[in-house]
Amino acid sequence: SLIDRALALAPNSPEAHFALGLFFYYGHRQYENALTEFNRTLELQPNDALARAYCASVYRRRGEWERSLADYQRAQELDPRDTIIAMNIGNTYLALRLWEDAERAELRALAIDPHNAQAALFVLSSRLNATGDASSARRALDGFPEGAKVSPTSRRRGLGDVGAIIGIWVYLDVIERHFTDAFQAFEKDVGNDDAAHLEQLAGRVALRVLAGQTEAAKSMGEEALPLLESRLREWPDDAFALTRLSWVYLALGRNADALRFSRQAADSTPIEKDALVGPYFQNGLAQIEARAGAPEEAIKRLRRLLSIPSGEAVSIARLKIDPVWDPIRNRPDFQQLLSGPEQIGPGR
Repeated sequence: SLIDRALALAPNSPEAHFALGLFFYYGHRQYENALTEFNRTLELQPNDALARAYCASVYRRRGEWERSLADYQRAQELDPRDTIIAMNIGNTYLALRLWEDAERAELRALAIDPHNAQAALFVLSSRLNATGDASSARRALDGFPEGAKVSPTSRRRGLGDVGAIIGIWVYLDVIERHFTDAFQAFEKDVGNDDAAHLEQLAGRVALRVLAGQTEAAKSMGEEALPLLESRLREWPDDAFALTRLSWVYLALGRNADALRFSRQAADSTPIEKDALVGPYFQNGLAQIEARAGAPEEAIKRLRRLLSIPSGEAVSIARLKIDPVWDPIRNRPDFQQLLSGPEQIGPGR
């Protein structure tokens, strides 16, 4: 490869070691190999803020939250004007349910770059999951340019819950049970490639399921099913496709298939291997379990998520208001969750 050739010609090149680290981190999710390369970069170039930040990212994936924060903060000292470093500090605090620290860090990221849509999304998530107040979450971004506010249909590909299928801005309407507004917002900015079309089909189905429109969900599910199944045959390891299919199967009344595909998606990214993204897939599985006849399993899963850093995926305030939990809302064990504790901070 080009990176191997560069290292052969210049084995002490920090740029080549950093590029190899990125290859392992993003290309193969081989975080230990990535960390080795980022650390080698720092040996060669000790004040490299990005290499330090990526070390922090690996520690976060490993669930080493305090070490991750320490390295992110060191990276920020090295480059205080880097909006991505500030954003990642905020996202780490968000996972730890340190809501005010998260919002403060994300607002710093937006002060550096007012068009940082990802930081804006984290501000919104922090306010929503802290308070359970969708209106307050929207107001958190008052005064920022429209470019900071990701498009209504922007979805976080690669995450494994229904919010990632629908998109956070549309999901605010869902949380407020303004389903007609959600339907309309979801149809804006429709992409024109095949991947965007599949996302649109799956999102329409999930929205109708959440709205309780059983027949419409089933009809749309029948349209989406062959296309999504074809996508999965082409890309069998696509965890996001598994998540979308699980909601389509749910709409079609195929609960066993919905559970099977959602479990497969969750197994692809276990918390033990990815403490940052794993909770989203566990939350996504709990959402399917809550609606596919496995409420005890859903509540057990949520209890675990509340006991670990998973603040962007699950919070008590969010559980209280999110319509996705309506099928189990009146169960005594679910109500017990809402009056119980949630972990705040990294724990031990």
